[in-house]
Amino acid sequence: MSSVTETPEIVLARENAKKISNIQYKEELGKGTAVKDTPEMERVRKNQENISTVQYRKEVGKGTAVRDTPEIERVRKNQENISIVRHHCKFCFLKVVKGKMSSG
Repeated sequence: MSSVTETPEIVLARENAKKISNIQYKEELGKGTAVKDTPEMERVRKNQENISTVQYRKEVGKGTAVRDTPEIERVRKNQENISIVRHHCKFCFLKVVKGKMSSG
């Protein structure tokens, strides 16, 4: 078995591979320190949220009104009919149940 001499390039490559490793990185990183939210940090966080909201609204724009297409109108009427039927069926069911309970 022949051994390969460890050139500086091989040593460097091995060290880089260790540093790239997620496990090795976490071991070197440590656990860190928890920091309490200071009033300044809270102020900055709220400002950042406000800036994000303003930017989002600018990007979205005012929008364009879309007229109701025949398909949208058909779906809306179907939903109304389904709602009426469900309400009617629930009402009829309660009426039947109450009728049986009161006559029994």
